[in-house]
Amino acid sequence: MKSTTINSKRSLLEKIRLLPYQEKGAAAIFILPFMIGFLLLNIFPIIYSFVISFMDYNTLKPLSEVSFIGFQNYFRIMDDPIALSAFVKSFQYTLVYVPGVMIFGFLLALLLNRTFALRGIARTMILMPYVANVVAVALIWSILLNPTNGPVNQFLSLLGVENLPLWLVGVDTALPTIALINVWQSLAFQTIVFLAAIQGVDKSLYEAAVIDGANKWQKIFHVTLPSISPTTFFLLVTSIIGSFQNYATVRMLTNGGPGNASRVISLNIYEEAFALNHYSYASAQAIVLFLIVLVLTIIQWKGQKRWVHY
Repeated sequence: MKSTTINSKRSLLEKIRLLPYQEKGAAAIFILPFMIGFLLLNIFPIIYSFVISFMDYNTLKPLSEVSFIGFQNYFRIMDDPIALSAFVKSFQYTLVYVPGVMIFGFLLALLLNRTFALRGIARTMILMPYVANVVAVALIWSILLNPTNGPVNQFLSLLGVENLPLWLVGVDTALPTIALINVWQSLAFQTIVFLAAIQGVDKSLYEAAVIDGANKWQKIFHVTLPSISPTTFFLLVTSIIGSFQNYATVRMLTNGGPGNASRVISLNIYEEAFALNHYSYASAQAIVLFLIVLVLTIIQWKGQKRWVHY
């Protein structure tokens, strides 16, 4: 009887010892499909793009005739005014999009955190632009912002505005207009994340601020913003990265026009690769864009130690 009990205890101990390995095996099985997809659809294309950026794969020819040309594709960017202009346009777009989506997202989160009638419906409606089809969004805004008979300019005309904006067909207004449209469409994500962070702020901090005589704005600047600084940092990084991935909206609204007024680098890379068959040159531009985003992210990561409070 004792030997049976001892054997059962030993088998139980062996099962307990094997349990972590079984859990790791189960975890590996669940992660494996994602890892395979990530390697095939993300890592491999990046490596392939990096490799062919040093090749002469800029015309339709057999791969056997593709030769190694070093950094010539990268040097070519410096002599290409269209590519350089596209990089500048992307930065200009970022300077409008990122502050807009961060500021309006935070203010909207503050508003939705208050108690008012139909608050649940308002929180649901804020998601509508975010899940809307890009083509449908572009079509609606093209109609609304038509400079001749669009509802927006007709309304401005009724208000007495003489020099009506050209919006999407103006050289100076096309890019900011696209950025603001993207702010409107992407606002839901920032708003929801900000709202969750605001609701997680310790209420005792607000009570202490009230005792010290703080008003509403002082509570926002001295309690809310410092408390949600990790969330703000996360949204700032993702917003800047997302601002360089603006191909779809630009393509649908202006296709880079008028002229090259809204030709951002993502659109330029696509045109070089799939319209002109300059695959190596487009890959070089994509690698440069990747390095720019990487440097910006590293700078933000280093700078966040000064203003992010965990």
